[in-house]
Amino acid sequence: MPLLNSTNEVRKILKYYSEKRVSIPCFCAENTYTMEGVLMGASDFAIKNKLNSVAVYIAATGNYHGRQQLKNYTSLDRTEEGFMAFRNDLERLARVNGPFNNVQVIPSLDHGQPKLDEFLFEEGRGFWGCVMYDCSTRPLDENRRMTADFVIKHRDDYVIEGCVDEINESGTGGMNLTGPENAKRFLEETGVDLVVVNVGTEHRATKADIRYRSDIAKKIYELVGYKLVLHGTSSLSQQDLCNLRHDGIAKVNIWTVLETRGAQLLLRNMIENIGRIIPDDYAKDMFEKGLIGKAAFDNAAKYQQQLGYMVEVYRRNEIKVPVIKELIEKFLEAFYFSIKD
Repeated sequence: MPLLNSTNEVRKILKYYSEKRVSIPCFCAENTYTMEGVLMGASDFAIKNKLNSVAVYIAATGNYHGRQQLKNYTSLDRTEEGFMAFRNDLERLARVNGPFNNVQVIPSLDHGQPKLDEFLFEEGRGFWGCVMYDCSTRPLDENRRMTADFVIKHRDDYVIEGCVDEINESGTGGMNLTGPENAKRFLEETGVDLVVVNVGTEHRATKADIRYRSDIAKKIYELVGYKLVLHGTSSLSQQDLCNLRHDGIAKVNIWTVLETRGAQLLLRNMIENIGRIIPDDYAKDMFEKGLIGKAAFDNAAKYQQQLGYMVEVYRRNEIKVPVIKELIEKFLEAFYFSIKD
């Protein structure tokens, strides 16, 4: 199934799933493995549940100071190179009659930055299906004005989401939750398709502040409709995720857990197979320095080094992609369980 790049295609999908009361997940990817794991998980979920297709966003940030995912996408440390690699990979993997023909993919730029991401706004015409234009570090009046100007310029290029609030970054005094009337005014004055709201989980909040406020989300939903975007889902339980569809959450952004879970399992796997990866003198040196315990040191002596445990194909196919695929299926189970209603 082709990528959903046009505004008409994306708005049609948004309307379809809003009528079904299904929150579409947005998975960020700053490497090919994550992208492949997302598509594998989505495809297998569709097959297991006998669905013709499922829709997901696959996104990346540009020059957003919180995380520069496109810059990280290649070893060249350049946003432009990362964008071209990201675009090429996604166009290849999600091509018509490709390996994931049952996944509808909306390419998305997350946290698009005024001025800093002009290259991505312009070069992404025809590729991005959705762009988040993030003016949340500006005063709210300026945020609304800048977002409205961006919508006028790009409303025919891609679906646009804005961020309604002034965001205080972590450690600088916390954040204000989104007021329903502010959300309504923001949508009316800017003309965005979707609006990022802070209902207690915003990923830029301090850890102590995180608590999903379903009651506030519902009030905003009553005023503006099924147009809300949620960030910071790592704080939510599986049941919370299942309930988002009742609160007007049309899009849910997910990334951190996709990377952290894989890194944790990779470390465990390497410790379990330490003798297959490093020579005895390395293991002895690590033991003497207190970097590994006696059990790991004794385990290392049981094995001989094996190239198959050191190459990237092992880390990719045995650890990284499978764990991402499993996570994607769990998220989709929460979001899509009502699709046959």
